[in-house]
Amino acid sequence: MIEKLQARKKLLIGVAAGLLVAGGGGYYYYTAQQGKTAAIDHTGHQMSGPVMAMGDVVTLDAKARQLAGVQTAQAVVRPLTKEIKTTGKIAMNENGRTYITSRVEGRVDELYVTAEGEAIAAGQAIASVYSPTYIAAQEEYLLTVDNVQKLKTAGKDALAINSRLREAARRKLQLLNVSDNDIAHLEHTRQTQDHMTIYAQFGGTVLEKQLLPGAYIMPGDKLYSLTDLSNVWLYADIYEKDLAGITPGQPVTVTSGAYPGETFGGQVTFINPIMDDATRTVKVRVAMSNPGGRLKPNMFVNANVQIPLGDSLVIPESGLLDTGSRKIVYVAQGEDTFVKREIVTGQAADGYVQVLSGLNPGETVVTAATFLIDSQTKLGSFGSHAGHGGQAAHGAAAATPTAGVGVPVQSPSSVPAAGGEHSGHSGH
Repeated sequence: MIEKLQARKKLLIGVAAGLLVAGGGGYYYYTAQQGKTAAIDHTGHQMSGPVMAMGDVVTLDAKARQLAGVQTAQAVVRPLTKEIKTTGKIAMNENGRTYITSRVEGRVDELYVTAEGEAIAAGQAIASVYSPTYIAAQEEYLLTVDNVQKLKTAGKDALAINSRLREAARRKLQLLNVSDNDIAHLEHTRQTQDHMTIYAQFGGTVLEKQLLPGAYIMPGDKLYSLTDLSNVWLYADIYEKDLAGITPGQPVTVTSGAYPGETFGGQVTFINPIMDDATRTVKVRVAMSNPGGRLKPNMFVNANVQIPLGDSLVIPESGLLDTGSRKIVYVAQGEDTFVKREIVTGQAADGYVQVLSGLNPGETVVTAATFLIDSQTKLGSFGSHAGHGGQAAHGAAAATPTAGVGVPVQSPSSVPAAGGEHSGHSGH
């Protein structure tokens, strides 16, 4: 009885082993067929799948496009305006800087403008000076006036000479900056003045006071340094890439943190011919009206320049691949096919870039996932015959069953040598 049970047990074990051997052989055959189905052709490109690349042409199926987030846009003709934003610094208008100087010799006894920053109007009294030169000029003029009066009855020649002397003395007072009213007053009262009042020849804001009471001055000495702040200059920094669009006379809009919500206008009047080597910028001078003196010298401001570029064929900037030496876009040839194309570009503005050549209006370019599509063309370029070696090795490994299952192990001599010609086509 026991012997019968042991014989039946051995029979069951043999049947189970046979089933395992049959199953392993079937699995090996199935995996081998699957490896052949997934084989790669002689050109090194995948025969089927969600992504296919052949040269500069990439094909993506609907699922691959959705996963990659592919977006497209048409090349269209539209007006383009380039906006240049920069910073600048308010400076004094050098054309409005002047000096008030002395025309007489004398001692300053009193100053009527004593502090820097004060405003002076043209013709305003600024100082009182004791001047022997002024006293002598007054006396000389009064003497000539008396001679003319006394010699009225003399001959015409004597009267003409005295009249010329009087005009010469009058002219001398005028050169000392004595007004006609003061000369008339002197002629009427016949009394000389010990102190001469100096009047401002120009108006402006005092930058520097260069004298003190008690100082002795000479003709030509500087008394005050003035500037006209009703007009100021702005010096803005323009990068060299934006310099081509800047021209004299171009309008500039200026804003300042000191006056939120307000804008000031100006015009470009000068472009520095020398570039700053450290910052790679050029100083551009903008002339600005400054009513009320709200813009202060040395104030930092923001400048905005609008440069109209006219109507141009444009594409979104996101659709452009700049390799440094080439400008690349991918043009849609259908719903799932994209072709690499080299173009020539111009200025960039408003999120668009000008296309000078390489595209036609209405053509569709990829604007999102461009790098992903470009990477497929790079990967496809490595699919040479030698590139199939890894696939062959993988197929050989998959085709070699584990020892002990019951299927003979493939001998090493049956595996093609790695790196040989058509080494990657073992699946064929």
